[in-house]
Amino acid sequence: MNTPSLPICPKCRQTDQIQKVTSAYGLNTKEWYETRTSTDSDGNSHSYQERHEAHTQLGLRLKPPQKPASPTHPGLWYAVGGLVVFALASVLCPIAFVPLSFILPLLGGSAFIPDIAGMPAWVITLFVVGLPTLCFILLGLGLLVWLGSKVKKRFDSDMKKYRDKKAVFERDELPRWQRAKERWEQMYFCMRDETVFIPAENKAIKADDMEKYLYDPQFRS
Repeated sequence: MNTPSLPICPKCRQTDQIQKVTSAYGLNTKEWYETRTSTDSDGNSHSYQERHEAHTQLGLRLKPPQKPASPTHPGLWYAVGGLVVFALASVLCPIAFVPLSFILPLLGGSAFIPDIAGMPAWVITLFVVGLPTLCFILLGLGLLVWLGSKVKKRFDSDMKKYRDKKAVFERDELPRWQRAKERWEQMYFCMRDETVFIPAENKAIKADDMEKYLYDPQFRS
């Protein structure tokens, strides 16, 4: 079986200290998973694996280009905010005071609410408590409508920014990273000179300049 010949280093013109960058990176990188256990509010245990990575100095220098993060859809944060607002509203909403108009008479409200033209105490209580509560509800609804229009306007603006960022990500950032990753997979490392190179380009550069060499076309010339 014939062993495939290694490319010649453009700097030292030797092959005896040549390694594929992907292999050199793998030999200088350790990856492992740790099992973690968490308990939810119901007392149920859940296990998940946490990934860890450790590198030597050389492993850090030969790391592959990092994939850019895709922009986060703003709907996620609005959904979280909506849940928080709903939880607070359910506790603080003025409509919670409506039952007082029926509870006060049972708690002796008639003892401190005077009779007016023979009207029953519960009717007076309804006016004293119910009407202000109704006003609070109407004001609250008006405030919600106003806030809703503001949130809608802000959401539309955030969605436009998200679509613009996503378009840039898919058109420029992601393809740029994919091209750099393909170049990284073609690279070789010379341990004698601590240089990296792509055989077809016949140019050796310092390992510390690898990322610039992957991304910057002017640096390759």
